[in-house]
Amino acid sequence: MFNKSSQTPLIVELMDISKQNEAILKFFISGVGSKVFKISNTSTDIEAYIVDYDFPGAQARWDENYMDSNKPRIILATHDPKAANSVWVGKPLSSKKLIEAATKIKSLQKTTASTPSTSTQDSETMQEKTPSVPEVKPFSLVNDTKVAIPKKVSPENTTTATLVRSESLENNQAKHVDPTKNPMDELMDKSTPRVDQATLNPSENKQDTQKKKIKKPKTAEEIATEAAKQEQRWKELCGESDDSNDIAEEQRYIPDNYFIGKLTGAVRLAKQSQQVVEIKALPYSIFILPNEHQVFTELSISDENFIRFSRTKIKQGEMNIHILSSIETGKLEMQMNQLPKCIHSLESFLWTSSLLASYGRLPITLNLDKKTALKYWPSFARIEAFPYSMRIAALWHHSPDTLMEIANKLAIPQRYVFAFYNGAVALDLVEHDPKKVKKQIKAQPKKKGSGLISRLFKRLLGGSS
Repeated sequence: MFNKSSQTPLIVELMDISKQNEAILKFFISGVGSKVFKISNTSTDIEAYIVDYDFPGAQARWDENYMDSNKPRIILATHDPKAANSVWVGKPLSSKKLIEAATKIKSLQKTTASTPSTSTQDSETMQEKTPSVPEVKPFSLVNDTKVAIPKKVSPENTTTATLVRSESLENNQAKHVDPTKNPMDELMDKSTPRVDQATLNPSENKQDTQKKKIKKPKTAEEIATEAAKQEQRWKELCGESDDSNDIAEEQRYIPDNYFIGKLTGAVRLAKQSQQVVEIKALPYSIFILPNEHQVFTELSISDENFIRFSRTKIKQGEMNIHILSSIETGKLEMQMNQLPKCIHSLESFLWTSSLLASYGRLPITLNLDKKTALKYWPSFARIEAFPYSMRIAALWHHSPDTLMEIANKLAIPQRYVFAFYNGAVALDLVEHDPKKVKKQIKAQPKKKGSGLISRLFKRLLGGSS
């Protein structure tokens, strides 16, 4: 355990974390975790990074911009990404987990610092013991392998060179080794400008590299363009209908007449059978993987084709559902290995499909005078949010009510409440009998450690409601 009295705080930088989650982490670090962590934005002081892998695009941005960084990471994620030079902290978070992660990072730093690399003999030994390229295991639906896992390296062979990605190792092994050069210099970031190695200052070189990665500030025109695109996307998800006390027929729709009806049916079948299910909707195929909570399809939820696909009424027999055989499942594994960009989160796919199909409308079967309740919060890190979505979730979860009253109490346009309702229904988060929710709340025993920090971690960082 981290010894608060003798250890210095771990200096970290928060990366790819939503504003709400960032506020919670800063609140924790400024209070309970003040002797364990210290936040800094100065590149030379930072000892480790804290990255939320559930934040959209976080892993891709790390691989693109920081793959060559030799600084360790604390990865916040629902599932273990099996990443090198990192410590995984599973969600829901807790103070204990974060403190233990800081201890492990300190241990990594001590191991790296104690590695000898100054003598000529050590240099020659490192050349002889260049780590081999790790074997990469392909995606498998049977073994639930979604991440390439490198083979373990024995502690006696572990050096800072093992933190460099396998691609750099392959290139360095292919080159002729000059015995007069230190092998650590050959494993440095290729983007580093090569100058006289005898006078090179490594710390200054790192600062120059990081400065190059800093993006230029956006112009007013670019900001305006992005704002217009965001506004247009919200219209695509929530519609443009004005408020009304009497919901007209054109503001109603039948979900089963659209792709969302087939999708929710396929998801139920996949979960019941625990098998991969395919929706054949020529020229597209959509595969539901229940155990991995994923969808595989060439359709992109942000593409205009998907908007038309979701809003077009389907004809009888136009879309078919069937369970994949073992041979078909094997072929699907190969396709997923070849096209990783076509893998989507099931939760995100259901949510966006429902919003695009409803377009601010309500199911024709919904009784607007009947109160409903939100059983659980959706994971805002995974779904496509829109204005007031978190406020809707907070009020609706705390106080069951009609959709019209929720909009009135929050003083927001009705279409945003209607859109949230449709997305929540697709994710099975809505309880149409609020009495059942009240009974569940009363029956829950009091849990230990239900302090403010614990409740905040569970509410906004992926824990149960």
